[in-house]
Parts: sequence; C-alpha cells; structure tokens
Amino acid sequence: MSGKRRRTYTYVKSSSGPLIRFRFKVVFIIFIIVTAVCFFIYMTGANLGNDETENNMFLSSDVSKTESIADDSPDKVKEIINPVPLSESLTETYFGKCAFVGDSITVGLSDYQLVPIKNVYAEIGMNIEKINTDTIQTQFGQTTVLEGLKQAKPENIYIMLGSNGIAWLSVSDMISYYSEFVDSVKQNLPDSNIYILSIPPVTAARESAEEEPILNSDIDKYNSELLKMADEKKIYYVDINTALKGNDGKFPEENAAEDGMHFKKTTYSIMLDYILSHTANNKNI
Repeated sequence: MSGKRRRTYTYVKSSSGPLIRFRFKVVFIIFIIVTAVCFFIYMTGANLGNDETENNMFLSSDVSKTESIADDSPDKVKEIINPVPLSESLTETYFGKCAFVGDSITVGLSDYQLVPIKNVYAEIGMNIEKINTDTIQTQFGQTTVLEGLKQAKPENIYIMLGSNGIAWLSVSDMISYYSEFVDSVKQNLPDSNIYILSIPPVTAARESAEEEPILNSDIDKYNSELLKMADEKKIYYVDINTALKGNDGKFPEENAAEDGMHFKKTTYSIMLDYILSHTANNKNI
C-alpha cells in the first residue's frame, strides 16, 4: 500500500435539477399560450374596430344622403312666409306670367284691360262651390278652370274666390271646396306658384243691405281660415283685404261699385300695385 492518503468522494443525487427544468418548460409553454391568446384578442378587436368604422362610415353616408334628400325636398327649399311680405315692386310685365282665377270681381281685370283676357280664368256667377266642376270660356275653348290652367301652365296662379258665396255658404264648406281645388292645382301644376288672394271687404252699406247682407266680420273669419289653409298646404297668401280697407275696417264707398262689393277701376289699380309689391320670389324690403 502506498503511504498517500486516499481521498474518498461522496456523490449526493440532487432532486432539484429536473424539477427546475420542468418548471422552466411549463413557464415557457404558458408564455407561448398567453402570447398567442393576447395576439388573437388583439387581432379580433382590431377587425371589429375596422368593421365598426366601416359600418359607421356606411351609416354616415346613408344619413348624409337622407339629409341631402330632405334638403332638396320642395317643401324645405321653398320658404313660405304668410302673408307675403312687402318686396321690391315688379313691373306690369309680371302679369304676363300669371293666371287670375275668380268670380265677377276677377272678370273686371280683363274688362278694364288691366290684365290680358287670356290670363283671366273667371266668370260672372262663378263661386267656390262650382270651381271644381263648371266650365268657363278660356283661350282653349270651353273648359273647366283646371283644364285651362293645365294647358296654359302659368308660372304664377292667383286665386280669389269667396265673395260670391259667403252670404249663403258656411265657412267650413267654402274651405272644403277651396281645399279640393287647390289640391288639384298643386297636383297638376307642381311648378306653378300658387297665391291665395284674401277676399276684399265690403262697404258699410252692404253690411246693412236688406238683401244678401255681407258682414266684414264674416269675411275676416273666412280670410283667417284661408290663411291657415295656405300655411298647411305651403302656398302663398296675399292680404289684399287689409290693403283695400279704410280706417274704419270697411271698404271705402268711393272705391266701391253701387253694390258695395265690386270694384271701381281705380280700386283694381290699388290691388294690382299691392300684388306687384308682394311677390314671394322677389327680394323683401
């Protein structure tokens, strides 16, 4: 035997080595899974966001189209202010673009040669009860007022009906007939401007007449309903009644014919001057 001392080694088996490697693998796998899940959630959210953005753009486009349509609708484009306010006065050539519908008072426009006869769609005895059915003589022959207007296609249509009828027809019946006629005109002549002329006042003598008296209070009530109708139907209303009244709220005797209702020639000039200075498409003063 050698004299050197022999070293001895004791090997101790470690139990922590394999466990540490196992834990590392688990953590790594979990990390991969979590990363994959997060990436999936991120991508899904991004896609949903894009879809929502596209949907919002689509909806916004639709809303814009709807608003554009609404903005272009005739009722919104055409601003209605009633009664039609004072505007820059036009010349009498304007009447060449107009048709005047009415009864014997309107007939006076052509009788006094203030408006061309072809532009007057009126007849003695015409009233609101008969305007939808009876025929009159027009430039196109014997036709209803509506048929004549359809052929003429005037740019502006002025209607004054009610003086002949207010003594015996109720206001509700008159408005009903009037409404029917206006609806027919609007439907058949959508490009024409429709003006309702308030019916004029009567003299104090006509209010107290023994036969067929007419009260200015009844006329005012009827005109008030005409204004409401014009607003509802989005057409124009011209208040010639106020323009023709005297300080006492009645038709001045000097401006009226003997019956206290029809006009003298000078009165037609007052009415026409008022119309020329109260047109809807002209600049307001």
